[in-house]
Amino acid sequence: MTNKVMIIDDNETNLKLLNLVLTKAGFKTDTIINPKFAFDIIKDTKPALILLDINMPEINGLKLCKMIKKDNETKSIPVIFVSSLKDVKYIAGGLAIGAVDYITKPIKPDEVVARVSVQLQLALAQKKLRKTNEILQKQITEDRLNSSDMQEDFLYSLMQIKNGNNTEKDYERIKSFIEFITEEIVKSSQYSEDLTTDFVVDTVSKSLNIN
Repeated sequence: MTNKVMIIDDNETNLKLLNLVLTKAGFKTDTIINPKFAFDIIKDTKPALILLDINMPEINGLKLCKMIKKDNETKSIPVIFVSSLKDVKYIAGGLAIGAVDYITKPIKPDEVVARVSVQLQLALAQKKLRKTNEILQKQITEDRLNSSDMQEDFLYSLMQIKNGNNTEKDYERIKSFIEFITEEIVKSSQYSEDLTTDFVVDTVSKSLNIN
């Protein structure tokens, strides 16, 4: 995703005005005057935010917004409607299909800059949150896989000890599994101050006669 704001409006005067306001405020922009090709351009460039008019030929802003929000590649891009339609049904309708804000024309430059800034900051925060969640999910999956492998090794080594065929490696496997499980217990336990990893490892090791 780029850091640009995409402005889509079939009225050249409105398009130039919004572009001037945002570029003067330091934003990078792209402009589209023909909405017919807008969706393909959005999918290709993936702007950081879209300012979208409603009344446009061939494809209106409401329909275009629905297309954006239904596509997995573009649904996270925030859309702000900028329209002369001030009836509450249009405002409510625009928000209902996924827009994050609605600005009425004639625009107030300070208002546009402020609202765009807020939504870009929110989008950045959400992006960081999604990235953090992905990292956490990956870590959880890796921990589960490690736990599964360690359980198999643990059970195998216990059988080896039971049958008297154990080696030093079996003791190491059992200790590793105990350490792993204990660390997970300690993280969530209300007795974490007393239930230390060393304490549990030492206690279980003694019960299994593991030196």
